[in-house]
Amino acid sequence: MKKLLLLVGGSAGLGEALYSHYKNLDYDIVEFSRSGQQPEHVFLDMSRKETAIDTIDLQFAQLAKQPWQEIVLIINAAQIGPIGELAMSEPKQWWQNIEVNLTLPISIMGRFQTHFQAVEAPKNIAFVSSGAATSVIEGWSLYSATKAGVEHFIRVVAQEQSSKSNPITPVILNPGIMDTQMQATIRSSSEAQFSNVDWFKQAHETGQLASPATVAGNIAAVLSGKLEAGQVYDVSG
Repeated sequence: MKKLLLLVGGSAGLGEALYSHYKNLDYDIVEFSRSGQQPEHVFLDMSRKETAIDTIDLQFAQLAKQPWQEIVLIINAAQIGPIGELAMSEPKQWWQNIEVNLTLPISIMGRFQTHFQAVEAPKNIAFVSSGAATSVIEGWSLYSATKAGVEHFIRVVAQEQSSKSNPITPVILNPGIMDTQMQATIRSSSEAQFSNVDWFKQAHETGQLASPATVAGNIAAVLSGKLEAGQVYDVSG
């Protein structure tokens, strides 16, 4: 039997590195994003929750009918903006951030439970979070709140799964700071939006950003070991 990776947000950066790493490990992969180019790509716009969850529902239902040795769901998609105090942006921007970072990750994990709960193979859910979930960072209120919300959701799910006969193991990943497009977006912020922007610029200039490939390898190593449900794992480079 084959191993299955369900990768949400695998078109660039860490997601693209995860795709390459797991492909080399001979996993069957289904990659969900707006702009993925891989043969296994499925279009998914997480800012449109109704159509997005319909797509997830259909794909998960079909895949759950097949025999698998192992199933891994990695939720990597995220949106940093709008950066700055909420008065500097508009409600429609806030709602999109919340849908991409909170509503859809929770919904995807819920549908994963619906379709894969009874499958007897080992099943892991890994949510790529951020240190912002537990740190107070001016200008990142929405990003921080949504990451923290999903983390606590995972802790509750972990407790719920402890009594299941075929449990799912959900965990949280902290990837640290990486050289990705999100970091470029952060560095393009003004000091009015983000008072700590100079630190991120210096980190980039001095080579302190980890490569996505390094973090992807760390993630794969962690997920291949014994996991404790609901825990945070440091996978930084």
